[in-house]
Parts: sequence; structure tokens; C-alpha cells
Amino acid sequence: MSTTLYRSPENITEGEMTHLTDHRSATLRGRRSFLTGLGIAGAAAGMGALSGCSNDGPTTLAAITGPSVLDVLNFALNLEYLEASFYLYVTTGSGLPAADMGTSPGTVTGGAKVNFTNTVVSSLATQLATHERQHVEFLRSTITAVGGTPVDMPSINLGAAGTVNSDATFLAAARQLEAVGVSAYIGGAQYLTSSVAALNYAAQILDTESQHAGFVRELCIILGITSPAVDSQDNPPTSSKIFNTDATTGFNPVRTVSQVLQIVYGAAGSTGVSRGGFYPNGMNGAIKTS
Repeated sequence: MSTTLYRSPENITEGEMTHLTDHRSATLRGRRSFLTGLGIAGAAAGMGALSGCSNDGPTTLAAITGPSVLDVLNFALNLEYLEASFYLYVTTGSGLPAADMGTSPGTVTGGAKVNFTNTVVSSLATQLATHERQHVEFLRSTITAVGGTPVDMPSINLGAAGTVNSDATFLAAARQLEAVGVSAYIGGAQYLTSSVAALNYAAQILDTESQHAGFVRELCIILGITSPAVDSQDNPPTSSKIFNTDATTGFNPVRTVSQVLQIVYGAAGSTGVSRGGFYPNGMNGAIKTS
């Protein structure tokens, strides 16, 4: 591998890492503005990100049959519980504080602290843990603000990611989680075409998530880490497959809610599944069957 294209992880500075991952703080502000722009401050609004569906709201979004905005937000919250738990456990050995889990949360099993040896990987994990916890807190407060009830954290089995006990196994699992998240945002974009503001904010969120996914993917290539495909659309990173794109179109994979659920339930390719994998008892809320 040419040294003109890649540097060893030891030569990537903490400042560069901070610049990259701190985009997520801006993402939180973007998400808040995104919800405001869609009229989320009212009782109902349209939002397609992550879920790929929305209801007509008090904006110019076209009417699309699907779950309510609160259902969509709670679906996203289920996913954020998983990501926050994963990153917090590998960095601290414990999960979310009680205040962030709801009144009757499930339990988290299979998580453990990782003794990172690479300072860049350690910094990445720590900052992602902070941001994912912020995502949970943001979604919970937003759902409450619009008159809804945030779902409690469901039982989560972090062991579904395999044994995560090193820099390599962490990056392999993180690469999969980030790739699925990016494809979910792309899947929701078609439902926002009637609102320029919504598309702008969705594009900012997608760009931030893609930067994170791309950096984790690059580290996997640099360090020679194998991160198995999560389904038939996934393209694991290698020196000959740097980007997660389709060979014919050059586009990133797009996943529906059902396809996302199939992956997190450990049932890729199977519909009608409502539990398993990372969620042994299923997700909480209305959107929980693949």
C-alpha cells in the first residue's frame, strides 16, 4: 500500500481525530433544526430519515402513508440505544445512565470494556460514545416535547456483535453499525423531496454519518481488519474495495426499515421477524417487525 495515499494510524493526530468526530455535535444541532423545519414542534409532522416513511405534517411535505412521526422517532431511539450502549460499554465498561433509559428499561448483556492499544481508535470510540449518548438524550427530549412518550430502552444483547475485546474487533463491529445507519438515511431521502429545508438538513446529517462510516472503513483497510458483510448489499472494506458502493451504479446501498430490522435482529433476508440478534425481546414501539 503506497505511503503517499495512507499513513499509519500512529501518525494520525488527536487534533485530526477531534476535527472529524466533532462533526457529530454539529449533527445534533442540525437534527434539532431539521425537526423544527418540519414542524415537529406541533402535534404531528413528516420525517422520513431512518424509517423511510412519514405522515403529512404542517409543512409542504407530500402526504405519505406510514407510521406517525412519534413511531418513527421511537424507532430511531431504539437504534440509538443500541449504538450508545455499544460505544459506552467498550469505552467505560458500563452503559447509559438510568435517566437516559426510561422507567422500565431492559437489560444489556454481552458488553465489556476494551483495552485499546491504538490511541486513534481509542479516541474515536470515546467520542462516538459521547455523541451516541447525546443522540439518545436528544431523541427522548424531542419525543417528550411534542407530546409523546419515549420508549424505554429494550433489552440489548451486545454479544450479537461477536466478541469485541480489541481494536480490531471493535472496528469490525463499528464499521457494520455505521454502514447500516448511513444506508437507512439514504432510504428516507425520497420522502423529503417536497421540502428543500428538510432535504438540506437530511443531507447534512447523512454527510456527517458518512464521514464517520468512511473513517472507520479506512482504519479497517489500513490495519488489515476484516469486517464481514451484514447482508447481500454490504461491501466489506478491502484495499480493492475502498468504498461501500454498488459495482454497477457506484451508489451506496439503500435499506428499508424492514432491511434494517433484519440486520439488527440477526435475520438478514427474512421478513416477519420481531426479535433476536441485538434485541432478544424485540424493539419497543410500533415499528418492530421486519
